[in-house]
Amino acid sequence: MDSRCSNPQSLEAAVEAAATFLNNAVKPVIVAGSKLRVANAQSSFLHLAETSGYATAIMPSAKGLFPENHQGFIGTYWGAVSSSYCLEIVESADAYLFAGPIFNDYSSVGYSL
Repeated sequence: MDSRCSNPQSLEAAVEAAATFLNNAVKPVIVAGSKLRVANAQSSFLHLAETSGYATAIMPSAKGLFPENHQGFIGTYWGAVSSSYCLEIVESADAYLFAGPIFNDYSSVGYSL
């Protein structure tokens, strides 16, 4: 864990809880948001996608932050105007993790999770 965080034990517990939740899901999905760029976390997100094997989508503002030729890539998640089948996959998932998202009416096309 990163020694710069204020409470490494809490961070480790949160990561363990999230991993348990996602690993117990039948249809988990991860979605990349534009704040991955600000956090310089693109490679960490790619590593998560590769090691987990979860279906992976990007938000429109995250174009270019995840390789669209990746085997787990399912498209751009943008509410009702998502890539073909991406909307159905994301919104029917029993667990999802949005990494670095910006949620507003524009990015969700008015949809509320």
